[in-house]
Amino acid sequence: MFRPAAAQQAAAQQNNALEEIVVTATKRPEAVRSISGAVSAITGAQLEELGAQSFSDYLSTVPGVVFDASIPGDSSVVIRGVSTTTFYDQGQGTTGYFINDVPLTDPFFTVAIPDIDAFDVDNVTVLRGPQGTLFGSASLGGAINYQAAKPNLDEFQLHFQGTGESTHDGGTGGSGKLMVNVPFIPGVLAVRGVYDYRDDPGFINNIGTGQENSNRILTRGGRVEATWKPSDATTINAFYLQQSEDTADLGYGEPVFGPLTKNTFIAEPFAFTTVIDNLRLDQDLGFATLTATATYHEKTQSELQDATVEFEGLLPPNVAPIPAYQSGYARGKTFEVRLASPSGGRFEYLVGLFYDETRGEFDATFQAPGAAAGIDALYGPAFGAGIGQQITSSTGVFENDVSNEVGRETALFGEASYKFTDQWKLTLGGRFFNTKAEEEANNFGLFEVLGGGPANQTFDGTEKNTGFNPKASITWTANSDIMVYGLVSKGFRFGGVNTLPPLPSDPSPATYRSDSLINYEIGTRTNWLEHTLQLDATVFYIDWSNIQLREYNALGAGFEVNAGKARNMGLESTGTWRIARGLTFQTNFTYLSAELAQDYDPGAGNPVIPKGTSLPGASKWQASNVLRYEWMDVPLQPFFSLSHRYISKASANLGADYYQGDYSLVDVRVGAHVKSVMVTAFVDNVADARGVTTADLFTPLPLQQYYVRPRTVGLTVDYKF
Repeated sequence: MFRPAAAQQAAAQQNNALEEIVVTATKRPEAVRSISGAVSAITGAQLEELGAQSFSDYLSTVPGVVFDASIPGDSSVVIRGVSTTTFYDQGQGTTGYFINDVPLTDPFFTVAIPDIDAFDVDNVTVLRGPQGTLFGSASLGGAINYQAAKPNLDEFQLHFQGTGESTHDGGTGGSGKLMVNVPFIPGVLAVRGVYDYRDDPGFINNIGTGQENSNRILTRGGRVEATWKPSDATTINAFYLQQSEDTADLGYGEPVFGPLTKNTFIAEPFAFTTVIDNLRLDQDLGFATLTATATYHEKTQSELQDATVEFEGLLPPNVAPIPAYQSGYARGKTFEVRLASPSGGRFEYLVGLFYDETRGEFDATFQAPGAAAGIDALYGPAFGAGIGQQITSSTGVFENDVSNEVGRETALFGEASYKFTDQWKLTLGGRFFNTKAEEEANNFGLFEVLGGGPANQTFDGTEKNTGFNPKASITWTANSDIMVYGLVSKGFRFGGVNTLPPLPSDPSPATYRSDSLINYEIGTRTNWLEHTLQLDATVFYIDWSNIQLREYNALGAGFEVNAGKARNMGLESTGTWRIARGLTFQTNFTYLSAELAQDYDPGAGNPVIPKGTSLPGASKWQASNVLRYEWMDVPLQPFFSLSHRYISKASANLGADYYQGDYSLVDVRVGAHVKSVMVTAFVDNVADARGVTTADLFTPLPLQQYYVRPRTVGLTVDYKF
């Protein structure tokens, strides 16, 4: 049977030593603090202690990581400041996202960034620094690997969790979550199923639509995993996941209209769905373990935005509202086969083959039903001849852009380590890769005419990249209490195609190249006071070339350019101290300097952005602290936790004078156990801080800001059997 969290921890704390966490950051099971790289792992038990459900609840406890919360299901994670935007890139992102080692990052413009609910996980591992050798493209700044809890072959298990909560000056909501584990053939076959339902209350008032607390978010879905172990040497896992996130109205505020307030003619709903279907074989061959995986992955997106302010000046008067619709999908298949030697020997190796093909489509439509009568008068018969019949239809579509994209990545990768002595180990790795991005777009309507061309225009292009991604580390393990390593690693991501009409006065390049970076770091892992105190520190320097930067033309269409070089450097430190039985203190601290290494001239009469400009969202200072105490030997085993997070001020866009960060958050949780039931009362954001998580300003729109959730109080009941 499951034991209450306090009972599990009591067993681990008998000698008061801190427990080891085993992860698959090197694509083999390995204790996290024995890895020669900057790796942090948050266990399922720790996530429960934090009350964590999504990225915003736990990523800020990891050094060097910033979660730029904006659109739920499409908010980016930035590691070590490796990003040129606080929203999403025009091309592939800089952080890799994985679940059970399966990649979830698109090779092109992001359809969605899955934020899988943290209920019933084994661990969430954050790998800082480029992970291109073992994990491939997109992991330029690092990677997040979400490991779901695997089926238990021997025990029936049941876990239910229910929460009710209320947000200050906002709505009420809650969640219900259920896990059932059934060993149909003990020791041989088991199935584990999880279902999540979460209703996050809104707190933004839309005065244009008259809707209070309009940014309500509904997250639903779950997963099923079956493990079949026909022999001691063979394990087969089948894994299926589906999760949807529906936002009733985008949750940004516009400060010009007042606190926590926006003003749009229509609501702006967003919806995302993620589907993963994975089959995995692990076969012990004696001399090595063969792992083969096959995955189907699908992400879909649909959104509606109010484009009235942006485009009403291009159309006849009094046509509001002007809705802009976008839908998209990314569907693909991923295959990986690798061979790994047994762990623990003097010589260890891993070698593998990887293939991914992802196809996507984006369809953007702009409407103004009241504009049909005046279009010809404004733009003449050339425009009317192009789309006159369509614009006079009841839909009023004056622009429709459809793009189809294909990204392929093929790779041969490997890593080998050799222990010269019990103290010295050398690790070398590399990845030979080939990427190919193809895109075709049909752009039809007003924007094409304003660009000086016909109403109907088709564009296509291809960008290919081939290269080698190396990695090398040297590790000195003085004894069981001291480890020091030095690491050099490289990361890369896809180049791509810009398929939009070039404006004569504001041209955009047809393609953009792959960018890459080299990371240099030195790290220490130390244990003190009989392994009750862990102190780790890492210093790093990143040389980033051909950085990809999202730009906009005069009509507001995004495109990607290569914008020179950047330099990122910093210090990350963590500490965990089990002060006494039941009393634990965790802390982390980050200093970061991330800035352009040369001037960037965006052209088209825009000002030059000088060398030394900080990268977007690159806060110089970041810290978090968690203090938890459990009374182990008293009735009800009560517990108390206090957590604090701080992030300093940072520009929200490259060279911008509007900002994010500069806030502290304090959360409090208290609870007790009654047999197998745990009851927890919590207050998140105790001081009701108005922290800005990201911001955007695109003329003629007013400044838009996304905020941390205001003070939220609630109660959670957790039952395990």
